[in-house]
Amino acid sequence: MEKTLEQLAEEYLLEEQKLTRQINAWRERASRLSGDKRRTANRNLICLYEMRREVSCTADKLLHYYDKSAKRLYHKKSIIH
Repeated sequence: MEKTLEQLAEEYLLEEQKLTRQINAWRERASRLSGDKRRTANRNLICLYEMRREVSCTADKLLHYYDKSAKRLYHKKSIIH
């Protein structure tokens, strides 16, 4: 079954919601911890935040893929001599 870009974006947005729920749960847990366990929980939170950002950006790109007004960023490769 082929999916449209909007359908794919919707899946990413649902994943973003799941990650937000996981972040909220980890934040609550982390607030009750201390020491090494808290640091480990905070590292897990950082990973979840990064995953959510990537999922959100992907959904946004899919939703606006054909928008002519959308600006695409291109990075120039630096030449090292």
